[in-house]
Parts: sequence; C-alpha cells; structure tokens
Amino acid sequence: MSKARKKREAKKKESKKDTKKEKPSKKEASTDKKPTKETKTTKAKAVKETKPAVKKTKEKAPKKEEKKPAAKEKAPKKEDKKPAAKVKTPKVAKEKKPVEKEKAPTATKETKTPTKEPVKTPAKEKPKTPEKVPEKEEKEEPLPSYEGIELFNKWSYNDLVVVDPGLKAYISLRPVITPHTGGRYEHQRFKKAEMPIVERLVNKLMRTKKGTGKKERMIKSVKLTFEIINLQTGKNPIQVLIDAIQNTAPREEVTRITYGGMAQLQSVDVAPMRRVDIALTNIVEGVYKKSFNNILTAEEILARELMDAADNKPSSNAISKMQEIERIALSAR
Repeated sequence: MSKARKKREAKKKESKKDTKKEKPSKKEASTDKKPTKETKTTKAKAVKETKPAVKKTKEKAPKKEEKKPAAKEKAPKKEDKKPAAKVKTPKVAKEKKPVEKEKAPTATKETKTPTKEPVKTPAKEKPKTPEKVPEKEEKEEPLPSYEGIELFNKWSYNDLVVVDPGLKAYISLRPVITPHTGGRYEHQRFKKAEMPIVERLVNKLMRTKKGTGKKERMIKSVKLTFEIINLQTGKNPIQVLIDAIQNTAPREEVTRITYGGMAQLQSVDVAPMRRVDIALTNIVEGVYKKSFNNILTAEEILARELMDAADNKPSSNAISKMQEIERIALSAR
C-alpha cells in the first residue's frame, strides 16, 4: 500500500509540474504585450541584447515625429488602435507618441481660455465712465458765465474782499452789469441780503421826494461817482464802497425799555442786516445834507463821502453818526 501511495504522489507531483510548465506559455502571451517583464526572468545576456534594440527604436521614433507633426494631429484616434493590433513590435516608442499628441491639443485649449478673460474686463469698465462725465459737465457749465461780467462793463468783481465776518453773508457781490434787478427781491422777507450791494446804494438814493421812482437817473449818478473815485484813488470803486460800509456799520445801539411807566435806555447788539441798512442810510443822508446850498454836484459829494468813510475819517457824516450811536450805547450798558 505504501508503494502504491508513493506512485500516486509521484504522479500528482508530475502533473503539478506539467501545469506549472504550461502556465508560462500563458505568460508569454502576456509578455508579448509587456516586454519589460520578460527581461526580469531571462538571463543578464538577454537583457543586454534587448536594451540596444530599444534604444534604436527610441532614437528613430523622434525623427518620425519631427517629420509629420501636422498630419497626425488631425486623427489622433486612429493611432490609438494601432498598438493593440501589432503586438510583437516594441511599444516603448509607440506608447509615448499618443501621450505627446494628447498634450498638444490641451495646450491649444489653455491658450484660448486666457484670451476670453481680458475681453470681458474692458466691457464692464466702459459704461461707468460716461455716466460720471455728464454730471460734472452740468455742474461746471453755469460757472464760466460769471467770469466776464463787470459792473458798467468797467469794474470787475474779482479780488473783492469783505474783512468783517458778520457782514460777509449780507454784502452780496453777485456780478451784474447794471444794478437793476426789477424788484425780484421785494416780496420775500430778508431776501434783500441777496441783492447786489451797488443796487442797494441806488435804492437808498431814491428816498427823497425829488428822487422817488427815478432809478435810471440814480444809476447814472452812481456810475459817475465810481469814475471819480477811480480817478482820485486808483482803486476799484466797489471795494471802496465795501470798506465804507464796514467802517460805518454800528456794532451796538440803544433801545427803550419801560418799567411801570418809567422809560430806560438799554444797549443791545445790532443784527448784521441792520448794520448794512444803517450804514447805507447814514451815507445817503450825509450826501443830502452837504449837497444843499453847495457848488459841488451830488456825484462829487457822494464820491467824497465814500472815500472818507473808507479811510475812517471823522469828516464823513456816516462815521460821526456811528461813533455817536456807540457812545450812547456804551453809557447805557
């Protein structure tokens, strides 16, 4: 029995060896596809012989690629099928060809994408600029219209200064050729602060019976007085008028207060609009007083009154009135 078992085991071992020998035949089919695995099982000599063959194929492969780069780019799909049909040929060079060709179309796609991005950015910036430009132009259009305007086409409104900060808002220096606005500031309270200061002087000259309603006559007299001031002083007559109003405007005056039938004077501050009114009335009243029984004309007397008031001289009627008002208010504090 022992001998029979030994024979059976020997047969099984032989059958196993036969199966092992048959299996490499299957591997040979697989190694045809992958020649790199056969080189490991074979001897060192076989490895050396296969390597130069591979190198030759590698050297020849790039030459073919250089000659025909454009023709093969059109149909990359057909070349992918060829290496599967030809199994015996070395695939080292052929496997690299489709890899290089696949990269070429990807590079073209990447070059196209950045071209689309800069096209979109200027389109967004263009609509923003035209919207802002007309807004600035509309605001800047009315400004140049005041540059060439001069009083009586002679005296410019540039470089005029109001030193007193309290009167700065109530001495209007809006440029006007003729000081005649047609009563547009009459119907609204405190609107006369926007009236040109030269027109307010003209309106104050129409206070007496002989001057009522004769505005054109008073405008001509003011024009003549400004020419006299320019000849004698060499200054801008509008600036001389502003300085005269600042010097003759009282800062303090007196009001009457009654306590149970007893009247008492109390000093109070003067409003800035009232200060301008008092200064103009005192200048005009002094002109009427001095022009009565005098050889000099009203224009010459008005010019002298404005120049004296601008220089702060006591010979001016408006300066003496202002000093008197402030002196009474000082005693009534």
